[in-house]
Amino acid sequence: MISSTELSRKISRMLISSLPKDRHSMMLMSDFLGFLSELYRKERTFKDFMLNPLIPMSAKISYLNALLERFGIPNQVQQAFSYIVQLSAFPLISQIKHFFDHEVEKTLRFSKAFLILAQKTDESQLKRIKDAVGKLLNRDLEFEVMEDKNLIGGFVVKTYGFVLDASIKKHLQEMLRS
Repeated sequence: MISSTELSRKISRMLISSLPKDRHSMMLMSDFLGFLSELYRKERTFKDFMLNPLIPMSAKISYLNALLERFGIPNQVQQAFSYIVQLSAFPLISQIKHFFDHEVEKTLRFSKAFLILAQKTDESQLKRIKDAVGKLLNRDLEFEVMEDKNLIGGFVVKTYGFVLDASIKKHLQEMLRS
């Protein structure tokens, strides 16, 4: 019997192999998996629909295919989502996303990164931060910029498996510990 970890890896690899090997397609799928993960976790009706054995698999697959179409994701991934439905593997969707993002990072040397700033900053400063982090990690990054006033100053960059905390808040905490 295959473990949930191995099944999640297998499905994430199925998704990667069925998608075009371009950044846009991979990021679109990552966003879609994130959407499904949140939907499954937060929306009881969606979770009940996906797990209910009385609802035909064809209805679940049709619903997922409609969502895929709305997100603009290529039809080639439908087989992987049919596989998820057939195995009732929807509880693994967060883990599938995790492995998908990891495989994309390894394969394309590309990651999605969150740049969290203490306050809004100008484009030239943003570009300097993005370039420096990309150079440090030796990979292309797609940044999602957010603001968190709790940082006081500076910034935090988060990617899969990497956190760079250059915030004033962190420095103050370290000073208090000393």
